[in-house]
Amino acid sequence: MRNTTDMRKIQFTGDATIEEIYEVHKREIYNNVLTLIEKNYKNLEINEINVVQISTQSKDHVIALTRDKFTPILNRCISFFEKLEEYEKCQVCVNIINDINYVKKQSQKWDLN
Repeated sequence: MRNTTDMRKIQFTGDATIEEIYEVHKREIYNNVLTLIEKNYKNLEINEINVVQISTQSKDHVIALTRDKFTPILNRCISFFEKLEEYEKCQVCVNIINDINYVKKQSQKWDLN
């Protein structure tokens, strides 16, 4: 199942590249990544979330994360938020990573039995 309900939409009408748009909206994108993972990681039926849709004059681009990418992207969020000295958000990331790892260990434990 995919969750698209809270995906952030960014409309752009200029001639900028996706990379340039990302640079301008990076804080907003990282905030949305954290918010969406936080809202959805406990629901094991959701295996993918759409984080942002960037619309340019020529094309729509959707950034989506599969469940197996939650921990790596949360680690990137930690690095990003540390640079901004937003330590509360770093702690939220760490807590989610710890929860994800705990659930993985518990499920592996049950698979061994």
